[in-house]
Amino acid sequence: MAKMTGESESDNSEAVASSTTILKCLEKKGIHQRGIIGKGTFSSVRCAWHNQMQKNVALKIIDTSSNSDFIVRFLPRERNIIQQLNHANIIKNFEIVDEQPFVCFVQEYAMHGDLLQKIKKNDRINEDEGRFYFRQLIEALMIETRLCKATAIFAGLVALLIYAYEYTYYLKSINIAHRDIKCENVLLDSCDNVKLGDFGFARFMKPDEMSHTFCGSRAYVAPELLRSFPYNGFLADIWSAGILLYVMVTGFMPYDDRNISKMLEKQLQHRITFPRRRSLTIDVKELIYAMVHPEPLRRRPYDEVITSSWLANTKYEFRSEPFP
Repeated sequence: MAKMTGESESDNSEAVASSTTILKCLEKKGIHQRGIIGKGTFSSVRCAWHNQMQKNVALKIIDTSSNSDFIVRFLPRERNIIQQLNHANIIKNFEIVDEQPFVCFVQEYAMHGDLLQKIKKNDRINEDEGRFYFRQLIEALMIETRLCKATAIFAGLVALLIYAYEYTYYLKSINIAHRDIKCENVLLDSCDNVKLGDFGFARFMKPDEMSHTFCGSRAYVAPELLRSFPYNGFLADIWSAGILLYVMVTGFMPYDDRNISKMLEKQLQHRITFPRRRSLTIDVKELIYAMVHPEPLRRRPYDEVITSSWLANTKYEFRSEPFP
């Protein structure tokens, strides 16, 4: 086990180039900056007031002047993906504003911050509350696989055709692997509903397609990424979601990523320990253990996660009343 940090492979505190020009452009559109939420290597995230929508929004302002791999490869993917996603538990993108050398994603504002902040504030999240959050997160992730399974069924079935027709929109977003699932990217709205965000490493993938690019944070990525092996993005996401669940209910990281070789050794041996000071149910331990299996094909798929003994009696719920 290890202490939690808010660091990731893709984030640092380096100053982002001045974005005065695009802020003036946004002002003309009735979008008024209120403050900085955070900064990364190529972007800053700010809170703003949107006159037309009469509510706060988040501005992800990206400096595109660099010819880095992120700007050239990942930004076009993110831009394409966020415009196609439409799910209650995924941060909604309202519009994209271009003002070279900057691009701005005007997005849904998560008033209650991120899951890591909540865990640090409360030391951990109890299992009852954790079920609510994790059930919502899995619901968001299941759009990756739900119709992938359906399309594998005999295409002549009338019921399948009706199902596919009713959910045509998701046929476009169904093959998206997030590739950066971690507590910092699970945001919470004013009602404390989960809002999965930051699709900077996401990409469209066929169910059996393999990736070769390292994405995400070392503490959350699956062992096949640490070994530089080709990996299935969807199965790697399951591992990351399992790590997130561990962090949520214990308040600790399951592995110490300061020593990659030792961490990898434990992962490949399927060893995971739980802090004695935390009173955890056998059900949540078994679920975590099943999701962080070193063999990708043996990881617990999402449809079996929601029917697991830990989540089986937790119905999907989306709160509509503000949460204190």
